[in-house]
Amino acid sequence: MKKILVSAAAVALVSGCADSGADADGDGKITNEEVAAEMNEVSLEAGEWENTVEIVDVEIEGMPNGVPPGMIERMKSQKTVSKSCMTEEMAKNPGAEFFAAQEEFDCEIKKFNMSGGAIDSELSCKNMNNGAGEMNMAMTGQYGPSSYDMMLNMDGGAGPVKMKISAKNVGKRVGDCPAG
Repeated sequence: MKKILVSAAAVALVSGCADSGADADGDGKITNEEVAAEMNEVSLEAGEWENTVEIVDVEIEGMPNGVPPGMIERMKSQKTVSKSCMTEEMAKNPGAEFFAAQEEFDCEIKKFNMSGGAIDSELSCKNMNNGAGEMNMAMTGQYGPSSYDMMLNMDGGAGPVKMKISAKNVGKRVGDCPAG
């Protein structure tokens, strides 16, 4: 699950801007190439970025026997903070990062629209959790060259286990990349 959130956060960080959505050729399908081309239109600031993902809500059905009591409640409000360096090259070509994130999952981009500093996107992914699961994700929020603030809503699962997770993803440029 953490990989899913981190991948979604990477997409959020490198997302681009367009008035009519990513379906550039109007065929009703949004390809990875169309999203990457749209992402390359955004102006990002190079430097050290801090990304915070906070689990807002979790619902899980079909939990196997033996799951420790209170596990779901402990997941709520869990925060993961990470820092990464965005080089000048990455800032100029954010679509490359999107392709790297897509290699691990088989995702169909249902909607990808960004304009005026707002994002609204939906993905449907298969072959999650070593091929056994599926996940639908929706991402909405605000973005700019040096920050973003998004909500991620995910639902899916594998086998008898079904889950819904809502997470808040906030990122900001915090300074220059550390030396070395």
